[in-house]
Amino acid sequence: MLAGLASVTIFVTDQDKAVDFYTNKLGLELRRDDAFGPIRWIEVGVTGGGTSIVLFPQDNPLYQEDLMREFTGLQFVTRDIKATYEELSARGVPFTQPPMQLPFGWTAVFTDEDKNQFSLLQVDAPQ
Repeated sequence: MLAGLASVTIFVTDQDKAVDFYTNKLGLELRRDDAFGPIRWIEVGVTGGGTSIVLFPQDNPLYQEDLMREFTGLQFVTRDIKATYEELSARGVPFTQPPMQLPFGWTAVFTDEDKNQFSLLQVDAPQ
């Protein structure tokens, strides 16, 4: 039986820079930072959320650089995309697509330090 929590893996080249980006720029909480032999296991996540993001280190034998600089499929949901866009931009989060209205709501695309791409999403209530 599943435990009710999920994690997604993001491949990063520098874990310290990644922790800075995800905690100080995106505002996620640091949930875990442990050493397992030569491997450092780091998890971050939205405060109060159930999903963790594993910042997977380059020096791990399972590291896959070919999976970097791609759209991760991970979407961060917000109630006010314009305000969130302005706040994250002011913190130095690079956006490759500013907020754009779509039939279901709004979306924007940003990247981390390794050019991994994420969506910022605001879904409008049905009318």
